[in-house]
Amino acid sequence: MDLSPATAPFYGWRLLAALWAILFINLAFPVYGLSVLDPYMAADLHLDRTMIGLTYAVFMAMTGIPAPLAAWCIERVGIRGTLIAGNLLLALAAAAMASFVASPWLIVLVAGVLVGTSDAIGGPVPAQASIARWFVRHRSLALAILLSGGSVGGFIAAPLLDHIVAHSSLGWRAGWWVIAALALLACVIGWYFVTERPEDMGQSADGSTAEPLVAARASSAPTGRLSVHVTRDDWSPWQALRSPSFWIVMIAALGFSSALTLFLAQGVSHLEDLHHSASAAALALSVSVICGLAANLVVGYLGDRIDPRWLWVGCSALNALGILALRSAHSEALMFGTAAVLGIAGSGCMICLVTLLANYYGPRAYAAVFGVTSAIQSTLGAIAPIAAGYWYDQHGSYGPIFVVVAVWCAIAAIILACLSPPSLAAEAANGRGLSEIGQG
Repeated sequence: MDLSPATAPFYGWRLLAALWAILFINLAFPVYGLSVLDPYMAADLHLDRTMIGLTYAVFMAMTGIPAPLAAWCIERVGIRGTLIAGNLLLALAAAAMASFVASPWLIVLVAGVLVGTSDAIGGPVPAQASIARWFVRHRSLALAILLSGGSVGGFIAAPLLDHIVAHSSLGWRAGWWVIAALALLACVIGWYFVTERPEDMGQSADGSTAEPLVAARASSAPTGRLSVHVTRDDWSPWQALRSPSFWIVMIAALGFSSALTLFLAQGVSHLEDLHHSASAAALALSVSVICGLAANLVVGYLGDRIDPRWLWVGCSALNALGILALRSAHSEALMFGTAAVLGIAGSGCMICLVTLLANYYGPRAYAAVFGVTSAIQSTLGAIAPIAAGYWYDQHGSYGPIFVVVAVWCAIAAIILACLSPPSLAAEAANGRGLSEIGQG
């Protein structure tokens, strides 16, 4: 059988499967696993709510702050090398948590700083940059499938780690040993299956020839209010970062990142305060994840047909409603319903964000713009769980923090509805600092 580059099956889908497996490990087990392990560590090491919130907030911040470093690594050592380095760091940090970490500030350093950094370097940034290179026509769907790895992993990670901790003589440290072993598996997957660019295998994005791909880009130009905008400009990273539209997207991203970190860091403890059992609260977290998985696929499918900006508007509005409902989710029905809404809204917003950045600024600028977005989004978004934990320790409730986050999500929906897709020509014509159109 002839398997020359011209006739070989498109490798992008196999690559997508490998990247999905890596995010299943690198994204899901630290993010959702830490939500489950935090209460166990708090009980064993006598940590208060402020310290719980601080640990998770530092972790979430560090999933973004080193993201520009991940973009730099992609340029220097490639996507595969970056993925392996990040997951090796995760394995080492998880092994440290499993073996000797005990003091509160060492937990913040290892579980917060090092594990968070491992996610920034070895997770979504290089994986999504790879998808932006390999897919155009099916970009939204491919990104949705990719990020579903985190959702599926989260659905499995939370109850699995809870079960392991509850039935192991090592307690919460057993959960960290599981994460360390899985991180090494992610390194192996990255080494054997990740390929940098379609051109390296004699292929092009979406498995098409260069000529149809150009036509696909042209046909993706907006033709109506809801049409998908895919840039035909060759944005450099610097041009994209100086675009006012990028910073509008950033403000909107801060809304859903604040809601997500607040729910993940304080949600289980808050639901226990409302007299739900620890197992029921953990199950609610799993419900949120599985509903987010469904939203991933639906929004990913629609995002290749309706501009993701409009889908993001709807998801931001849902986020606002979900956070408000979480404040008083006393009944089990309301608890699970709220968890479902937050899972749908959070996953939908994330898919829209990553697709929008790729569509608006193209593959060349993607790693840099997502790196900066992730750094700022995760850093400022981490304020919410810290503020909520501090307010709880001072006043015995989460008070106005939930309301503030809900209002921000509502504002995000409004500004996204008013946003126009950017172009280099329009930026230059408006005198906003992008005078070197098309230059590298």
